[in-house]
Amino acid sequence: MTSDKGALLYSAIAAHASERPRATALSRGEHRLTFSELADAADDLAARLAGLGAAPETVVVIDLPVGFDTVVAMAAVSRLGAAFTLLEPDLPASRKQLIIDDCRPVALVTESGVTRGPRPGARLDERLVRRTSPAAYVGYTSGSTGTPKGAVIEQAALENHVRRTAEWYGLTASDTRLFFSSIAFDLALEQICTSMFAGCELAFRDEMFVYGGAEDFLYHCRRLGVTVLSLPTGVFNGFGAELAGAAAHRAPDLRLVMAGGEAPTRAAVAAWAAVAPGGTRVVNGYGPTETAVVVCYRDLAPGDAIAIGDPIDGVGFRLEPLSEAGNAEGAGDATELVIQGVAVGRGYLGRAASSSAFCMLDGVWSYRTGDAATARSDGGYDLHGRFDAQVKVHGGFRVELGEIVSRLLAVDFVLDAVVVPFDGAGSRLLAAFVRLDASLAPQADAEAAIVRQLSSDLPAYMVPSRVSVLDAFPLTSRGKVDRAALLDRAQALPDADAEQEAGPDDAAAQLRLAWRQVLGSPPPDESASFFAVGGDSVRAIELITRLRARLGVQLRAAELYRTPRFDALARLLTDRRAGIPTAHHTTGTTLVTMRPGNPGNKDRLWVFLPPLSGAVTRYAALSRMLPAGDTVWAMETPPELSGKGMAAVADGLAEVLLAEGAGQYGSVCVSGFSLGGVFGYEVARRLHDSCGDRVRALLIDPPDPGAHRVSVHDAFDIFVRVGWSITTPAREFTGEHGGFDLAAVTLAAKNAGTLARDADQQEIEDAWAVYESNARILDGLLLSRPEGLRVRLLQGDTGGEIDYARRGPATVTPGGDRPWSGGRAVGQWRDILPDEAVDRLPVDHFALLEPPNDALVRDWLVTRMQG
Repeated sequence: MTSDKGALLYSAIAAHASERPRATALSRGEHRLTFSELADAADDLAARLAGLGAAPETVVVIDLPVGFDTVVAMAAVSRLGAAFTLLEPDLPASRKQLIIDDCRPVALVTESGVTRGPRPGARLDERLVRRTSPAAYVGYTSGSTGTPKGAVIEQAALENHVRRTAEWYGLTASDTRLFFSSIAFDLALEQICTSMFAGCELAFRDEMFVYGGAEDFLYHCRRLGVTVLSLPTGVFNGFGAELAGAAAHRAPDLRLVMAGGEAPTRAAVAAWAAVAPGGTRVVNGYGPTETAVVVCYRDLAPGDAIAIGDPIDGVGFRLEPLSEAGNAEGAGDATELVIQGVAVGRGYLGRAASSSAFCMLDGVWSYRTGDAATARSDGGYDLHGRFDAQVKVHGGFRVELGEIVSRLLAVDFVLDAVVVPFDGAGSRLLAAFVRLDASLAPQADAEAAIVRQLSSDLPAYMVPSRVSVLDAFPLTSRGKVDRAALLDRAQALPDADAEQEAGPDDAAAQLRLAWRQVLGSPPPDESASFFAVGGDSVRAIELITRLRARLGVQLRAAELYRTPRFDALARLLTDRRAGIPTAHHTTGTTLVTMRPGNPGNKDRLWVFLPPLSGAVTRYAALSRMLPAGDTVWAMETPPELSGKGMAAVADGLAEVLLAEGAGQYGSVCVSGFSLGGVFGYEVARRLHDSCGDRVRALLIDPPDPGAHRVSVHDAFDIFVRVGWSITTPAREFTGEHGGFDLAAVTLAAKNAGTLARDADQQEIEDAWAVYESNARILDGLLLSRPEGLRVRLLQGDTGGEIDYARRGPATVTPGGDRPWSGGRAVGQWRDILPDEAVDRLPVDHFALLEPPNDALVRDWLVTRMQG
């Protein structure tokens, strides 16, 4: 139903733009888009789309990362009365192409811009009969033939859903909603369209922050003032399991949370009902892709049976006798739920257009859902599974098992395949069992090869979590595949040997076990990325929860996204269990044991001094690589020495080392990277006075004090951006007269998840005192001669964020058997060190301690320490 102001989505935005132009429509962090700005952007894009032929009964494909631009594009299509198809950004290119070929759009909106459709085809109402109004969108779901199928939903259906949902929720312009869904999930339309209709602020989540678990999630909701949430059921249940054991979690503004996709658990309902001090309204929503989003709601109180509600106005339900598909497991006398009325789509495009799921029943256009249901005496309906081969996985995505089987059979070495759903941790997952052609199958890890091929063709939620090779499928007494036996195999936990091998203190083994339990198989190799082998946002929650229970460490989602490789993640967890700092900022401890030596071993001690940040995390990986049995310490600059100059800092750090027993070691290597190299030299000189020739200084690319180029404002930028992972530019925390707003930095660090919730501003002030002191500490410093101290210096290339002075060209020694070469130091180092004391690596300064260069630095340290 279009008007002179377009379909409902655009007309609602335009009305709010006229009545309250400065009200926030969309937000993400510090970024805002008002209704006026949103309407203007939609008008501009609509003009371009109209030039490409976008009009009622045509399709525009929107392939954008989830955010402001997605809503602008949807509103622009709505303004023209056309239909849109939303593509998940991470969808494999081959599947995107299948959808584009099927819907034949007149235009595509992508990050590259607006382009004409590759094969614009016939109008939609010529391919399927228009029922009430022009098409609003085409939603794609899994198809049993091996290709996705698109259901055409009309504008009257979407408008009815939006109006009824806004009424049910009691949405007003004072509400704030958090967008939390895959853009390809129907729930995305519910969140976007109802928010714009009611005039709510729709806040887009920061994925790196939100998926840190229930505590972080509710903190995020509190900070944004979220009042209404719509969550995929997998996330609802996963967070609910965490909340059930922690009554202290609160989101005071959250008045309603809706779970959509599949059945929530009773425990999760009870937990969510208590997150607001006065109680939170919990709603169960139901609706298949073939209808307009959600067609019924039911309020659930703690202890209630998990059921769906009566249909919304304009929609009818009826129960029909079973089709020839047979009974659903456990359905008893259940009948099939049929949806009728305005919500029902026209049918499927293309080859799926003749589906019997859409039909006329007693003269009313209907959709046979395939869901087994019975009516409840108190109103609403109980659901008992399905009559067909469709299943819901990962919190609500509905898939045809036949499509996955067809993809498996397309693998050239797969002879036969069966796919069964099983209950995983927090959501329903898929397991595939295959028989292989031994002559064609890879010699090793056929399962991993199958997963890789499926991942290139299917969305992540359709890739089986477990792939198992069988010599033969188990059979029933009638000779059919015994799916119950396969289900038992799928639901079996990792074998007892794997459980026993994962010692409680072995972070890598525990990670491997948790990885296997969440994804169904262990990492295929050490470099495997969690997200590349089937991990997604829901499984990330499961992995984090399991690791916290098994290792007693808190892994943040941001860390999992930054370090998804198995080997890097295992190192991070190992460091965290050992107490080695894994953040970029300081720990508040002057001497940090990066790695204890073997008991009683006092042969060799390594000491690393702090770089500009004053933090020691730069040395975590390098510490692990040094010879086994050696003791490795690192030092941070204590705030109480900040601002007192190099002499006072070096004296203080040397005194700490001696007090902690550095003089008891047979040899002491003092080192440091960047500014830490200058600290290392000054501290080593002082230790040499007490420990003599047992001390050596091996310095990694230190700056020349006289050529130091780090201003205080440069240091503050690094402090904000690198030290605390804050995305807001540092200038936003800088006053007119050059002062720094550390209170604002404190809040931003908490919001970024890099500062503890209960930390006060003093922690930020102490950390900045170190940065500021270190930015000034080389001013006027003159290096003294080593006076018998053995010193070697390793130089790297200049470049990166700090513009150190050029140190002269590299001198390559022909025939050398080491990757470094003799070179020449310049500036003040040149004045105190001979040429033969300086080596050089042709590596950028900031890449020296990154893999694989850190191995070269390790070789240099060990070689020079040995003589």
